[in-house]
Amino acid sequence: MIAMEVFMDIFSLRKQGFSMRAIALKLGIHRNTVKKHLESSMLPSYNKTRRKSSKLDPYRQLVQDLLNEDDYKATWIYDRLRNIGFTGCYETVKKCVRRLKEQNTRLAYIRFETEPGLQAQVDFGDFQVREQDGSSTTISAFVLVLGFSRGMYPKFPVHCNEAGGFTANFW
Repeated sequence: MIAMEVFMDIFSLRKQGFSMRAIALKLGIHRNTVKKHLESSMLPSYNKTRRKSSKLDPYRQLVQDLLNEDDYKATWIYDRLRNIGFTGCYETVKKCVRRLKEQNTRLAYIRFETEPGLQAQVDFGDFQVREQDGSSTTISAFVLVLGFSRGMYPKFPVHCNEAGGFTANFW
């Protein structure tokens, strides 16, 4: 569809005596477009056409459910759909998956904030450290993260007992 200004220019140039070919060249459009608008003399309008049904339509909910379950790739989803009778092409699945993933990434979440001194999170972990002589040693870590400031308080205990607790001796 052409813009209203171009439509008006077609009639203006025609009244000035330009040929259809010259108008098309001057406006940078095809001469058949110029001819169509000169013959119809109606304002250009956009008529929205109804979308054709896709071979993927019966499987759309399944694709959505799979993407809600995990961040699967389109190739994996395409293979699963083929196994249950989908006869469409991979490009159709790829476009659908891309559109659904874009919608999912647009979702915004409210950040969880805490008041100062109200909450902290604790985590324990083991790390393998390679010594200078080539041997490796396991070091345990205790990390406390403050909820408000996100400040970290790490400690490295010398020993851990088998019940999962730490001894009082810290480095």
